[in-house]
Amino acid sequence: MKEQLPLSRLEFKVKPRNLPLFTTVLQSGIEVSAESGTSLGRFLGDFPGFTAEYLADVVQTIFLNGTAVDDLTIPLTGARPTLALSAAMPGLAGAIFRKNSFHAALRTETGSRTSGPQQNDTITVTLKLFNSIARDRGEELLQRGVCLQTDILVDFLARRPNLQQDIRSIRLNDKSIDQTALNRMPAEHDRIYLTIEKADD
Repeated sequence: MKEQLPLSRLEFKVKPRNLPLFTTVLQSGIEVSAESGTSLGRFLGDFPGFTAEYLADVVQTIFLNGTAVDDLTIPLTGARPTLALSAAMPGLAGAIFRKNSFHAALRTETGSRTSGPQQNDTITVTLKLFNSIARDRGEELLQRGVCLQTDILVDFLARRPNLQQDIRSIRLNDKSIDQTALNRMPAEHDRIYLTIEKADD
């Protein structure tokens, strides 16, 4: 996984038992730099825990730019592709979009390969993780740090006041800030590099 461009660093320390609740922010998407033309499998394999076995057994639905795909050799192209991962979804819709499904013929094809930067150019991939994928892999990702749009984070917390209460400390570029300053951040920071760690009990 390539490093992001330098961004302001936002650090939360939260109650240890509640760190898993913050993983749902990953549904809105984190931004990751990648080389244009990198295959889906290689891109995902750079993330902690996304082993070949995990991708085969647990990640059952993959959407690339809104289209369900089965082939992990498909290249990531276009300036800002969006990749969404889910475990098995219930019902007929889940069966249709599941990898290598018997019902795959029922999908509406909208085209998953897009034009854009040439190979070896750097592109920004928006990666979204849903349901058990976010729960399984999200804690480690958040502790390592992720890049996301600041307004997404602020809106996420505004809708979950209980989570705001679980934040023991907030630091922006190694300086302590309060919740009010956090709410003002979208006006000054388009994107942020967020790390969430467990606070000492």
